[in-house]
Amino acid sequence: MIKSFFDKHGKKGAQKLVLLLLLGVALLLASTYFANMGENQPLVLPSTLVENITETPVVYPQSSAKYLADQLEEILSLVAGAGEVRVMLTIGAGGASFAQNSQHNISVTTEEDGEGGVRNVESTNIMATYVMVRQNDGSEIPLMLHQIAPNIEGIIIVAQGGGDVAVQRALTQAAQALLGTPPHRVQVFQMQ
Repeated sequence: MIKSFFDKHGKKGAQKLVLLLLLGVALLLASTYFANMGENQPLVLPSTLVENITETPVVYPQSSAKYLADQLEEILSLVAGAGEVRVMLTIGAGGASFAQNSQHNISVTTEEDGEGGVRNVESTNIMATYVMVRQNDGSEIPLMLHQIAPNIEGIIIVAQGGGDVAVQRALTQAAQALLGTPPHRVQVFQMQ
């Protein structure tokens, strides 16, 4: 059946099949990533319910990078000519916006000196506190408005067939398609 498909559709058909396979894996990875985000995530409400928003970095576990690298190794090893594949990902920090209550106090003082000069002194005091939400177990967590997923900073692919230009291009394109990484952040090398 597969042989008749390749005989009938040729090289273009094989490329389409590989792209469909990669797209399917990308969707599977994305759904698994979002399904495993955890149970103790902060409550998310629309930003219209809060007075102020701040951006705060969130540190994502390295296990998610390892998981993505393992999945990428598995799919890239299926690319024609790639052979055995090893992948390393560098993941940047993600972030989140948290709701805050803030209070702004501005006071202006006018001072006159002995020579008739006038000087205005303005002082600003800003106090901000995170809006906290009580959980069922009694603990409190900050109210998260939205979460910013971590970005892939770079991808190193080491493959047995990495010395072949066509294999390098195919591996780079596959990594780009799966992770949305620009080409200058993907490097392919031949395995020793």
